[in-house]
Amino acid sequence: MDSRPPAAGISHYALFGEQAGDDDPEFVHIEEIHTRSSLYDWQITPHRHRRMFQFLYMVSGSAEVRLDQSSHRLAGPGAVCIPGGVVHAFSFEPGTQGWVVTVSELLLIDARFRRSRRLLEPLVREPRMLSFADNPDGANLIAATLEEMLREFQWPRPGRAFMFDWMIRIVLMTAVRHLESQTPSTAGIDRQRERYTRFRQLIEDHYREHWPVGAYADALAISQARLNRMCKALAGKGAGELIQDRLALEAQRHLVYTSASTSMIAYELGFQDPAYFSRFFKRRVGMAPGRFRAAKMAEPFPH
Repeated sequence: MDSRPPAAGISHYALFGEQAGDDDPEFVHIEEIHTRSSLYDWQITPHRHRRMFQFLYMVSGSAEVRLDQSSHRLAGPGAVCIPGGVVHAFSFEPGTQGWVVTVSELLLIDARFRRSRRLLEPLVREPRMLSFADNPDGANLIAATLEEMLREFQWPRPGRAFMFDWMIRIVLMTAVRHLESQTPSTAGIDRQRERYTRFRQLIEDHYREHWPVGAYADALAISQARLNRMCKALAGKGAGELIQDRLALEAQRHLVYTSASTSMIAYELGFQDPAYFSRFFKRRVGMAPGRFRAAKMAEPFPH
């Protein structure tokens, strides 16, 4: 699989057609296929999502699917699994029915789900196309779960974030089980993407310990220079930036979802000096922690 940066003209979107940042603490987005594709004559041009995993599921209809440099035809019921950084495009048959779920990769490798993330690795390690034509039970379970996810997304209720956590894992574990039941793919595993996935898992395990880049490189048995080249190729940022992004993102979670003071959050995230934490947060997010919390609390329904 070609892991080089995409050629000029390939867009980098959090969601196709939108310029919203993909570091936003809103970790899950779901919509029906026709919602966006019908606006573009059912043609979604080549683009990619950095640090975002996408799961497209077709109940009916079909699509020509481009994944990096290869093209494939898939008919519903079927799924496409797209790890972050993979260039993808779709040419849908008009009237195709289904859903597109976009999830922060951080959600899939979160330490809270350490037991399940190894099971999900086959889906986030490389692009996958899965036909469910011979698996009606799996197809029905995925369709019913995604339909309920869309209702949750459209009508916010208490515990929505937890519902998303559970339902996305139902969908992906159903896909993993289906994948394991199929004939193993003859395509070679992209070693660089596999190592990058391992790096993101290490960040999840150790970001609170403030490991330096060298410690991650040692754990992966590669040089710091090679680690940085890999991260820039697949995520557009160096290893140190990705580590700091993870710290800043967790700080945002605490500020939005807890009433802990800035000092308590600083110590929770491994900072010895709350003042340094505040400077770090402002540098990464663009505003002081207190101001960020106040802005989020003023929103009608913080995600």
